[in-house]
Amino acid sequence: MTNNVTIVYLITNVFGAYTIFRFMGIFFDRQETDEKIEFASYLLYYFVISLFYLAFNEPALNVLSNLVMFFLLTYNYKSTIRTRLIATVSAYTMLMAVETFVVLILRYFNINMISQDADFELITGMISIKIISYMVILFLSNFKMLKNNINVSFLHWLSIFVIPTGTLFSTLMLISRVHNESLAGTTISVVILFVINVFVFYLYDELMRSYDEKMERALLLQQNNAYLKQFDIINQSQANIKILRHDIKNHILSLKSLIDKNDNEGASGYLKSLGDYINYSDEYSKSGNSEIDSILNYKINKAKMYGIKADINLKVPEKLNIRPFDLSVILGNLMDNAIEGALNSNKEKQIKVSIELDKNVLYIDISNTFNGNLNYDKGKLTTTNLDEENHGMGLSSVRKSIEMYNGTMGIQNKDNVFYVDVLIYNHSLV
Repeated sequence: MTNNVTIVYLITNVFGAYTIFRFMGIFFDRQETDEKIEFASYLLYYFVISLFYLAFNEPALNVLSNLVMFFLLTYNYKSTIRTRLIATVSAYTMLMAVETFVVLILRYFNINMISQDADFELITGMISIKIISYMVILFLSNFKMLKNNINVSFLHWLSIFVIPTGTLFSTLMLISRVHNESLAGTTISVVILFVINVFVFYLYDELMRSYDEKMERALLLQQNNAYLKQFDIINQSQANIKILRHDIKNHILSLKSLIDKNDNEGASGYLKSLGDYINYSDEYSKSGNSEIDSILNYKINKAKMYGIKADINLKVPEKLNIRPFDLSVILGNLMDNAIEGALNSNKEKQIKVSIELDKNVLYIDISNTFNGNLNYDKGKLTTTNLDEENHGMGLSSVRKSIEMYNGTMGIQNKDNVFYVDVLIYNHSLV
């Protein structure tokens, strides 16, 4: 192996290690990963693979070293043995498929007729394999984002093809014109091209992560506002009860006087007033489940401000295995959409909410009147959120949270009434 080939191999192998890192992101969650240990492990992978290739260059040994190192890299992430094995085999299968594809393409175009330099053919193959592998990983990463209901723009799809392809073309042009005296300059140019690729897509990933964090903060703010509203309701109800207890003797005397006078209508009205006084007017949801009550009371109070009538039917225990954050995403967004729809209704503005736990399955049914007009974008139903804090999350966030619990969501409309039916299995994610 000549010096030129060795240098190109070492450069492209760095890119190959980064490609494997991106591949692992498709199978595993990096949220709880120690980034320093993760970086050190991929650095070790680079040195081990490079050492085996340069020292022995035996196909069987290269295959074995790659498989072992791929499998060890999976221990950076929390997962099962089954997933680790699938990721390992998938990574190696993908790389082998790309390598086979590149070899066939090079033979088809008969690279040797362009240059009789064997090193050039080998270098061309190395670079092509790494860049095409990288392109495949980028495509797979985008499909994973689509599966998670993250919007991926056409421009990003286009950049996945244009940037790596442009890098491949530019690199091969540089290598084809290299002379021994200009090897250092060409090497630097190739490295810069590879680094630009990494940084472009790294910055995109960071922007997507920043967007997700912004959405999560908005949901947490909504959840906190709902809890604060619920605390106000509880405090006011307790204050009313304390006042009632203090004045109970006076109320008893007043009732006794009405009864002694056979004023049944007056006594009944007096009792009703006492009941209304105890039941604070803003407490619409009284299931005992603090998460559901706080969200519904917060949203229904908003609906009442818009003159929307709300009917609630709740049969849920005080505690569920579904995370409060996910309940906030599901109920919060569905209620926002229902309020929006009812607000624009041409007939009575009304929302009906039914939530019931039956045989460890949570059923959420929400319906609202609306004007009969629905907006679709690329075949998906879209809405404009009234809640500015929550604007833009919509049904895609609801679907994502529901799928985490292997649940389903059905949408239909009839006679200017919009129905959303949700089924969620009441099991913990841990």
